[in-house]
Amino acid sequence: MGGVICPGIGISADALFQRTARLPRVEIRKPGRVIGTNTVGSLQSGLYYGYLGLVDGILERLVDEMGPETHVLATGGLGALIGTASRFIKDVDEFLTLEGLRIIWDRNQSFRREATPKAAKATAPARPPDADAKPWPSPKAPRTR
Repeated sequence: MGGVICPGIGISADALFQRTARLPRVEIRKPGRVIGTNTVGSLQSGLYYGYLGLVDGILERLVDEMGPETHVLATGGLGALIGTASRFIKDVDEFLTLEGLRIIWDRNQSFRREATPKAAKATAPARPPDADAKPWPSPKAPRTR
């Protein structure tokens, strides 16, 4: 299918703070007003509303391409911050990635149980968890084209 890659709000904030002189690092949160009355409020407003505009702008184009029945879900640490204000994000699941990792772990455990003969289980010495083959390629495996 494909996707969209863009910098996250944290990376954007870090770039702003590291590459400008004398701007303080601020908490990423929804500001009380759009127009900041001091440096901290102005930074928070720019980060929050700028990123919300980026997300909604991309989602508007994706929904146009994919159709009005497209389901949009926010996840991750700041998913709720942006997701609750977005025009397109209808659900927020802060634990989606962890749930996916749990599913992979469960499937890997089933794979290991099926791959190990019953007789070998009783007599085999303890092995490290990564000794068996994984059902997906290792990040260190050579890439094929």
